Amino acid sequence: MARSGRRSIIIEAPVMITSNKIAVWMDEEWMHDFFDFLKKHKLKLSALHHKQRKIKLTFINAKECTMFGLKYASRKK
Repeated sequence: MARSGRRSIIIEAPVMITSNKIAVWMDEEWMHDFFDFLKKHKLKLSALHHKQRKIKLTFINAKECTMFGLKYASRKK
């Protein structure tokens, strides 16, 4: 979960980085569900970085990041 005051959070995601540094989503349905979740809750990203089996989300402010952390954690239960 995101700590208060931080603008970015790293979550696990079905994404893989190939040897030539290209991000490939291993589960396209998860990707669509995730971005629909962001859109539904009106959370605005300022950046998204792919990592091996994770994504780093940077939000426009710390409040958005904290709200995402709370909503995403309750979604996973």
